[in-house]
Amino acid sequence: MALGIHQWRRFNFFDKEIVKRKDGKPLEELKHIQVIASTSTNGAGGGQLIFGCSDGSICVINRDYETNHIHTFDTSLQLLAHSAGDTLIAIGMDENETKQTIKLWKTDKALVEKENTEPAKVLSLLPNDHPTSKICAVAITDRHIALGCENGAIYFFASNDLIKEKRYKFSPPFYQAERPITNLAFAEGIKPNNELILYATTESTVLSFRLVKTTPAPSISTAAAVAASVSSSLSSTLRDRRPFHITQHHQQQQAQFNITILETQIGCNPGCAVLAQSDFDGEQQFVIANSTGVFSYVGDDKRLGLGIEGEKLAIHWWFNYLITITKENRKASLMTSTTTNTTTKPPSNILSQLTANQTTTELQTLAVYDTNPQLTAYSVGIPRIQCVVNEWGYIHILTGDGELHRLIEKDLHSRLHLLFRKNCYQLALQLAKKNRTSKQGMAEIFKQFGDHLYSKNEYETATDQYCKTIGFLEPSYVIKKFLDSQHIDHLTRYLEELHREKLANTDHTTLLLNCYTKHPDRINRLAKFIGLNETSPSDVELSFDVDIAIDVCRQANYFEEALALSAKYRRHDKYIKIQIENKKDYDKALTYIQTLKFDDALQAFRNYGKSLIKEQSILTTKLLKQLNPTPQQIEQEKLPESLINLFMNNPDELLDYLEYAVKQYPKEHLATTVYDTILELLLQKYNKTNDKKENDRISHQILTLLQDSKIDIDVTRAMIACQKYNFKAGVICLYDKAKLYQQILQYQMDNQDNDEIVATCRKYGDEDPQLWIQALSYFSKLKSADGCRKEIQQILKYIDENDLLSPLLVIQTLSNNESTSLDLLKDYLIRKLRSEQTQIEKDQSEIRRFRQESGDISKKIKALETGPILCQDPKCSACKMDLDLPCIHFFCEHSFHEHCAYAIESTTSSEIIYECPLCSGDNRKWLDLINNQRVDKDIHETFHRKLDNQQDKFGVIAEFLGHRLFDKE
Repeated sequence: MALGIHQWRRFNFFDKEIVKRKDGKPLEELKHIQVIASTSTNGAGGGQLIFGCSDGSICVINRDYETNHIHTFDTSLQLLAHSAGDTLIAIGMDENETKQTIKLWKTDKALVEKENTEPAKVLSLLPNDHPTSKICAVAITDRHIALGCENGAIYFFASNDLIKEKRYKFSPPFYQAERPITNLAFAEGIKPNNELILYATTESTVLSFRLVKTTPAPSISTAAAVAASVSSSLSSTLRDRRPFHITQHHQQQQAQFNITILETQIGCNPGCAVLAQSDFDGEQQFVIANSTGVFSYVGDDKRLGLGIEGEKLAIHWWFNYLITITKENRKASLMTSTTTNTTTKPPSNILSQLTANQTTTELQTLAVYDTNPQLTAYSVGIPRIQCVVNEWGYIHILTGDGELHRLIEKDLHSRLHLLFRKNCYQLALQLAKKNRTSKQGMAEIFKQFGDHLYSKNEYETATDQYCKTIGFLEPSYVIKKFLDSQHIDHLTRYLEELHREKLANTDHTTLLLNCYTKHPDRINRLAKFIGLNETSPSDVELSFDVDIAIDVCRQANYFEEALALSAKYRRHDKYIKIQIENKKDYDKALTYIQTLKFDDALQAFRNYGKSLIKEQSILTTKLLKQLNPTPQQIEQEKLPESLINLFMNNPDELLDYLEYAVKQYPKEHLATTVYDTILELLLQKYNKTNDKKENDRISHQILTLLQDSKIDIDVTRAMIACQKYNFKAGVICLYDKAKLYQQILQYQMDNQDNDEIVATCRKYGDEDPQLWIQALSYFSKLKSADGCRKEIQQILKYIDENDLLSPLLVIQTLSNNESTSLDLLKDYLIRKLRSEQTQIEKDQSEIRRFRQESGDISKKIKALETGPILCQDPKCSACKMDLDLPCIHFFCEHSFHEHCAYAIESTTSSEIIYECPLCSGDNRKWLDLINNQRVDKDIHETFHRKLDNQQDKFGVIAEFLGHRLFDKE
């Protein structure tokens, strides 16, 4: 049943203007043509308007609205059609032809271009072949042609390329209607199988033919195999019009169609059917129009009927608009007005005739309908319309007087403004949605719609619209409108929706909770809102921010609800915070922490551990021990040092916890801070304890800690702590561990531990003998009654045994102590004098021996220089063979064959110098020693001389460092 459109609102969504060229002149050429058929190239070749004229020519208009004529048919042009791609078909009559001629163009280039003015393919129908009747309808794609005839026959041809196809052969018609075919249209890519559907109409029927894909016979060519053609014979001609005859061998395979009769009592006239494709979802519809209405079909189904009355002359589809041309029953009077003013110029004869005779003409109405939303977008009455063509985003109208008009669609903002002025907000929303308006734009329409409803006191529906603006409109705008107590339900609903979209802040949640408190069933409403009645968090979809809701309940003193919400949605931090800070229930807080996983429990202790230890120190420490982290967690969380700050005022509990951690946790994961803290806590405990037994235990514990080589302890910090709490054993232990023996001695001297000083010297004196000297110096300055006689004797004994100091230095050192008597040094000095006397006698004996050897050597040298040397050894000193010439005799009275002696090249001449093989080793050693002494003397003198003269002191030092001047032997 067709839907009436008499209730559709009328608007003016288009502006109409007369088309002119760039120079501002009208298209005068169009006033002399009569259009039989028209089409456009759908953007191909830059877009072209194509008018088929009654004289057989084609009028082509380009984007600049420049007109050109192409002579196409000798007699008449009858049909025009353009594919969705770039193929144009024209059917007409030529001279000397008994049947119609079919011509094809490629429109990827403009038709007016020189190489494209002639058709790319010309097909002449032979007298005895199909079609046997006049063609009155045509449809085309880039691969298919369908022809409808006056006798009701429908022909079909397919090819991979209609232009390049050389074998055209139409079989008999695949369908025979009772009446002439009025319209044909192809629908390609029909889902789900990318099928092809051909729609056909007569004056009383509507049919659809779904092409069935078949497997081609082996003898058919590749192009013919893809085609599913039928109908009568055709012969192809090239541009030179030479016929190309097809034999039966090239006949194509019969195409198969599934035929559906969509209508048996409804049809349409020629030009009153169009294939429409929605820009919104891409769905293709076949639309027909007749005097009863407009009907659309998709595939084999009928979709929609619109009750648009009136005799339809033509229909078109442009984007989402349906364009109808309707013949009105009334007559329109066209009368030129005259004036009775005698002062004006008399009208001309032609004007007088028009004034005297009233002219009547049939009025045609062009209407543009938008089916979604349902409205009339434009309507205008025009005396006569030759054709309507869509191209370049405009609707072009060629009137009977040859004027070309175009309808320009107003922008979306202007169209919406027209709808707003008439309060047509529902239509505005549909229009905006169809044009894929942004969410922000849609929200603005909802806002204006809500304001309109609010002004009419329709608060419920206004709230519906305001809820749709959430996320774009500032919530305060809506909240202000419903702050009155009488609107509390509307405000509550809006706030609930705001929470459902998770866009509420603390103030919104507070306001909503306040609304609930004013509601009679406030407890249940609040429980329902926060989802406390559900057994698990997954039972309800959260419509609010849980954290905000908990905070608001807490601020409003709804502690039980806040706790329940925190526990349900695992907001552990908030639960513990409420228990500690608001309810002061530390036991429940600890009980809750005990149920948490390691990470959550650790975070809870870090946040609230100080308060818990302050109030429940024993229980809190016990729970900390129960954390049981893995080695990886110990390292990542830096346990237990990261928890030390929690025990600021509870040193005993801290020591207990750290000692437990040291025993349980791997030592390699424990930081130095842990042991440093334990040491300081033990020292504090040691300093405060008066019980000797307890002090001994703590002291032993401290020393064990300090002496443990596996523990990485901060020595400096430990030293400061031991000195701070006067723990002497710890200080000495640390010095001992660092091998700072002199610091140990100095520390004992500072504390006047005389007995310990000598013991320290005995213990470490072998490693550092200077300790004895340092101790002697200390005791020599110490004033005491006995003059430290015992200690000094022990020190002197060791100094004497190891010869650490000369007697003179010992006497000078002890002279500082007035209480030290000479008899204390008597034995030491006697032993020292005897030892030195013995050494003097030994040294004098060595001097005499060296003098004797030196005199002998001098005499020998003088003899060598003045007297002859007698070589009496007849044998070679090296090989022990008899000497023969040539032979070499040395001053050392050794003789050698020439080849047995060492030959050395002289550095100052070309002579060869020989050395005695037996004496050269000792001689060279003495020569090197003498040379080194000379060099050392010279190099030191040179160094000091350059150092005095050069400005770059550091450069001189660096140079002589390279000479190894400062190397220690």
